Amino acid sequence: MSVPSKSRHDALVMVISVAVVAGMAVAALLLLLWKTRPSLVISGAGMRAAIVICPPFMLVPIIGAVDDSALSNVILGGTIVLGNGSLYAGLAAFAYWAMVTFVPRRPRY
Repeated sequence: MSVPSKSRHDALVMVISVAVVAGMAVAALLLLLWKTRPSLVISGAGMRAAIVICPPFMLVPIIGAVDDSALSNVILGGTIVLGNGSLYAGLAAFAYWAMVTFVPRRPRY
């Protein structure tokens, strides 16, 4: 039996994969920035900008004030990274659906 080389879902898989990796990278960079230069992202405009590009980052001031153990930092970091990757994937899937549904396709020649 021959396996078809192209699936109609290949583009969706690629879009979601890139979005997950991008979301995780953004979250990891923000966490690195939080650990190296906390004054930039803990309050004010830096915190608002961080929450706009990574909504799970709003957990940082909440958990940071309660406890600062290694386990809590690992759990917090994992939650933020996985949460942001999932949010980016969901947004990408919605954008893909909107493009497939509402943008007319050109005929192939």
